[in-house]
Amino acid sequence: MTGCFLGVDGGASKTRCVVTNFDGNIVSWGFGGCANKNITSFEGAVLEVRLAIMDALVKGGFLPGDIISAHCGLGGLFTDQDREAWLAGLQDLAPSAAITVDNDVFLSIPAADRAFGIAVVSGSGGNIGAITPAGRCHVNGQVNFHSAQLGRRALQALLWQIQIQKEFDPFGQALFDLANFDKEQFLESFHTQPEQLAREIAPYVSTLSTLRQPQAVEIVLAWLERVRRDVEIFQKENQLESLPVCFGGSTFTSLQAIILEHLKFPNGCLVSSLPLEEAAVKLARKQALARKALESH
Repeated sequence: MTGCFLGVDGGASKTRCVVTNFDGNIVSWGFGGCANKNITSFEGAVLEVRLAIMDALVKGGFLPGDIISAHCGLGGLFTDQDREAWLAGLQDLAPSAAITVDNDVFLSIPAADRAFGIAVVSGSGGNIGAITPAGRCHVNGQVNFHSAQLGRRALQALLWQIQIQKEFDPFGQALFDLANFDKEQFLESFHTQPEQLAREIAPYVSTLSTLRQPQAVEIVLAWLERVRRDVEIFQKENQLESLPVCFGGSTFTSLQAIILEHLKFPNGCLVSSLPLEEAAVKLARKQALARKALESH
């Protein structure tokens, strides 16, 4: 059999698509913008996902008709009506393909190579969900954490050091150097686009924490405590203490060591290094091979 498999991770700020050949080897990636219909319009979200898919297909030398199976993890997908609308918005792109869609939070579980678990992701928004033998549940994004909070704490420290202290402490200097900021541009961005600046700074705070820079570690641990509280509330409300907690996505991957050191849950904690779009394409391939095995019987 020839053809390709396709996986999508569509979130609030960007969409990433990956294409593999039949053997599961990655061939190409594609990119788009916001895929969360609650932040943009539904039509805008569908357009960005379609653009990411076409970008990946063109780069890989495939046509839509070559898609055997696709799985899309999409932020803001909550109901059966959402699922039906997304399928209707994507199926004509590849009418012969088997396409499945789900909330993007659940990609953390196959990313950790588990069938069941509690999934936790954090980007422009945070989310917690679970896959159990009895079904799925999630909190619809109503959590108290997201990745930009790491940057907000750092922004406050930098602004204080620039405007009040008139000099950087070791944390401020390290962060400024790592991000390659210009002071005037930094201050302009702080006053005009503070939330965007916080999102841009957050990965640098994570990097410094892995280097054990004391203030960065303090910021990260305070943020992880916020994550821990939300996960424990979700566990207790849904009686899911028997499931492992699976952290996925780039923010948690970058904090893998500190998470495993500091966060403890009743049935363990897993932090995947597999990008969520790659978890999605693994699901697409697994589903297609399972269908083929059934047909052969």
